[in-house]
Amino acid sequence: MVYPFWALRNNRLWQVEEVEGLQLTSGERRPTLTTLNEADPLAGLPRDDLDLLSRDTELATRIAASVLLRFFDPLPAGLLDAMGLAELLAGHVDTALRPRVGESFTNRDTIADAYGGNRVLGITPLADGTLTVYSDDKGPYADKRIDGTQWIAYTGDGLSGDQRMRGGNKSMQRYRTEHRALRYWHKPHKGQWMFETWAVIVDCHRRWGRGEDGQMRREYAWVLAPVASPLCHDWPQPILDALREDDSLVRDHTQDTPLNETEGAEALGDHERYRRLSAAAGRTASRRSARSRRTEVDRYFRSPAAREAVVLRSGGTCENPQCLGHPPELTDAGAPILEVDHINDLGNGGGDIPETMIALCPNCHALKTRGRNRRELQAALIGVAQQRHRAFIEDRKRESARQTCFFT
Repeated sequence: MVYPFWALRNNRLWQVEEVEGLQLTSGERRPTLTTLNEADPLAGLPRDDLDLLSRDTELATRIAASVLLRFFDPLPAGLLDAMGLAELLAGHVDTALRPRVGESFTNRDTIADAYGGNRVLGITPLADGTLTVYSDDKGPYADKRIDGTQWIAYTGDGLSGDQRMRGGNKSMQRYRTEHRALRYWHKPHKGQWMFETWAVIVDCHRRWGRGEDGQMRREYAWVLAPVASPLCHDWPQPILDALREDDSLVRDHTQDTPLNETEGAEALGDHERYRRLSAAAGRTASRRSARSRRTEVDRYFRSPAAREAVVLRSGGTCENPQCLGHPPELTDAGAPILEVDHINDLGNGGGDIPETMIALCPNCHALKTRGRNRRELQAALIGVAQQRHRAFIEDRKRESARQTCFFT
């Protein structure tokens, strides 16, 4: 414990007396354990800090709670009693923490002014050392709630080029393996930054995406499961099960979908591109079904190749033949407002392949999901998806045949 002990002294958070003459090591940055033990120094908080914490019980509770969360979660039995903190902290470790869930700020600067931390990075700790992630709807990343769950697919660290397991991504992986909760901040379009929820990382996928430079690249999608508290004893059983099943590996979907099936495929024509994406989605679905045990995330995480294929097939319009009107409004990214849906949910045995998926406008998606006649609509949409899938594949074959005749 000498090194954290000495670091607190260097940061002027702890007093160590009789330090003159101690034998130093590591570039004279800290004393050897032997000489420190021989000096047997008295230690404690600087007098001004001790007086402040003695007067301000709320501040003392907040600081003690932050230390316990960072270094002692799960809380060892009897620790609060042994440290004389039972009366101060019993039942108040999470409620004493700041910021509170629901707090909002106009921008990142005001967050940093109040709670410290970096003002720009998307994955960074606040001053108390707890990792924090930021998600801006107008930002360059495709963060979204995963269909069928309240879990969040959070794009990793790195604006352009293939993302690497370093920096923020390395911190995310550490929190994942240690089952530690992080803070998730979200800023809706034209809204304010809000500390939306605590979350734990239950999985990580590597997928194709576009960087800030518009080029295709490999990126991480960290799957965040919201929790009510940073303390693990408050987490619901499904999330504890997902954490227990998580093997800390990265599911690499870029191996199922080679780069030439996503980037530059426009030159091949829509039908050939659709065929390649559909084949890639089939490989992913086959690999998943071959596993004997799936995590909660795997049952819901959507194949990017399958989704891209369905959007391509739709031509940017709702695929429900009975649609009463697809809104012409586009997203901030200039894309049509479409929701790619598994007609039979994955959790109920539905396939993660284009012939069982369909692109719907928000209204038709609601009718298919919650409408009184949803069973009839779902049955009809299965037929539509299969027919449109076959048509795209057949059109590709005819297109290929015409090209062959032309060149011969």
